[in-house]
Amino acid sequence: MNNPCINIAISGIGSTTTEDLKIRLRHLLPHEIGINWTSIADQNLDCLFINEIFYDNENVQNIIKTKKIPYLKISKKNIHTEDLHLDTLYFPILDDQILQDWLKINLQFEDLDLATVDDSELNQYLLKNIEYFQTIHQQNNRKLHFYDQFGTIAIIDHNMHFAWLEPTRADFKTDLSISFEDASTADFIKVSRKRQYNLEDWLFNLIWNSPQLCPYPNEHGYFRIQFWPQPLTSDQKTILQLSACFTQGAEILAVAKKLDLPITTVQHFIMANLAIQNVEKISARDSKFGQDILENQEQSVLKSFFGKLKSKFGF
Repeated sequence: MNNPCINIAISGIGSTTTEDLKIRLRHLLPHEIGINWTSIADQNLDCLFINEIFYDNENVQNIIKTKKIPYLKISKKNIHTEDLHLDTLYFPILDDQILQDWLKINLQFEDLDLATVDDSELNQYLLKNIEYFQTIHQQNNRKLHFYDQFGTIAIIDHNMHFAWLEPTRADFKTDLSISFEDASTADFIKVSRKRQYNLEDWLFNLIWNSPQLCPYPNEHGYFRIQFWPQPLTSDQKTILQLSACFTQGAEILAVAKKLDLPITTVQHFIMANLAIQNVEKISARDSKFGQDILENQEQSVLKSFFGKLKSKFGF
């Protein structure tokens, strides 16, 4: 396998066990290797996990023998062993080392030639113009499959404003290899529908955590957001502070100075809001940022002045 992505099929197993196995595999395989969760019929299948009940099925046997792929039978028999017995992995798994050793031997991932993206290879991809993500909002009747060099990211349903995520990718993060296409029926086995995310919240956080995706807006631009994006990351405080500023309409540079943040952080916030069509460009005169501070200062001065008059003349 010379691809940066391993095609793995998990077949005939319940959803809870499937997601448990997916999470374990993502944890045990090197992060640089993408996992494409696919079906047993995939022509490019690299590895199969099959319910032991269906192992002897004629079609399953033909696939294993024809493709000569590594496989494990999955069993829920109450057997605890320190090794794999007859190519069978027993659930619940008590020791991940058993599975990790099997992966090293059968997938030989330590020797894979990975096509990762680093600074010297960025010219292979183009920066995504913000319009690239805004077109998502024009796909009213389509379900879209998002993926990158590491495999599936999510499937979105614009009409319902939902996003279903690939369960083993814990971080809302991607890179310049991101792409999307119409979702096929087979794509839905790659995501979990146990939990659905609001589309705008998911997309905002995906871009917020992926700062190299799009070019930044001008630091002297004035912008106003319509609603506060919901942070799903550890940067909640920063996102909420920025939201409070730009709800009033503000200049990027002015906000950066006020909050003592890097200018790129503020530009990145606006970029993420542009992607979800939550921001409009305004003129300097329409900016209200900072005016409330001046008004409070003026009210404080007037209050102090009348207080002195009251004290002096006994009002």
